[in-house]
Amino acid sequence: MRIGRTRLLRQVAALGHERLLAFERLRRRNPLVRALVAPVRWWLRRGSMRVDAGLAQGLRLSLAHIPISHAHAGLLASGLLELSVQQAMKRLLAHGDVFYDVGANVGFFALAGARLVGPAGAVYAFEPVPENAAAIRASAELNGLANIEVVAKAVGRATGRDRLLLVEDLSWSHLESRGLHPLATGTLEIETVAIDDLVADGRLRPPQLVKIDVEGAEIDVLEGMRKTMEEHRPAIVCELHDTAAAFIETMEALGYATSNLEAKQSLLDAPPSVHALAVPR
Repeated sequence: MRIGRTRLLRQVAALGHERLLAFERLRRRNPLVRALVAPVRWWLRRGSMRVDAGLAQGLRLSLAHIPISHAHAGLLASGLLELSVQQAMKRLLAHGDVFYDVGANVGFFALAGARLVGPAGAVYAFEPVPENAAAIRASAELNGLANIEVVAKAVGRATGRDRLLLVEDLSWSHLESRGLHPLATGTLEIETVAIDDLVADGRLRPPQLVKIDVEGAEIDVLEGMRKTMEEHRPAIVCELHDTAAAFIETMEALGYATSNLEAKQSLLDAPPSVHALAVPR
């Protein structure tokens, strides 16, 4: 029976992220294991996987830059990644709108957003990790989504430079200033941008929705787009990382109402990592 890439990826992902990371470490240090799996890795990286359900159903993700040990490999294939975020996007984006995906990772939400806003709309995918940025470009081309622009920079309070801490699973990479990570593998000097500067310069169309997932630097992102929020009033979907109190304070000062996307409980009573929604009052 012929096994396709999507099916194989879902079966392997069922082994669990930690086991796959452990195997990847073994592959890197063991020449025999490296040689045995090389043909499969070559075959996978030359193809793509089809998303089974959700907003991205039917779209294909290029596997050239997505490792089989990716933290969300199974959810990417199934299309069930962060369903509360997908539902919010479906409610808040329409044809012709502009969507910012800040911390776009391998582009799952950027691709789904590009489909929602259509050719007249635009998606700006901000992603400083080079391998992830390449994954977004490859998948956008694969699906013929010309309305996605990748901005291979980190978003923060100001335009300048910083150092990115690269983590074993690139999904968890973050600015060095956010602190150390036990699985860090190195650092990379990168450019940073403030969204206010890009919008004011006419470099970007103003957004209707901004999704933020930046591993703890979300308040810096918001501080760098205060003027954009004051003038254009986009909705904000943000993954918080023990930053609920600061998020609520920042958004309420700008005239936004905040809520928990994942449950009826208050953001202040929610787990440290939770998805929040902020909309203009």
